[in-house]
Amino acid sequence: MAKRKRKPVAESSDNHPTPVGEKIASLLALLVTRDMDKDDAAIKLDGIGFAARDISVLLDVGSNYVNVAKHRKKSGAKKTRRKA
Repeated sequence: MAKRKRKPVAESSDNHPTPVGEKIASLLALLVTRDMDKDDAAIKLDGIGFAARDISVLLDVGSNYVNVAKHRKKSGAKKTRRKA
């Protein structure tokens, strides 16, 4: 498996703790998107103003997934499911 190129948010280079406001915003975002499809949740969080990297951490997906979900919404493309 390929090695990860970026550091997870928890291991960022600055050792400053996350501000309380950001923690509360993340918790609220998780509650609001709890029962939603990941595509819909990514689009909603993007509309609120979360960055793609923050959304990817919250939804446990890659940041490119968020960009693809936005593109699908813009183009009106239907989701295709991969065979497992």
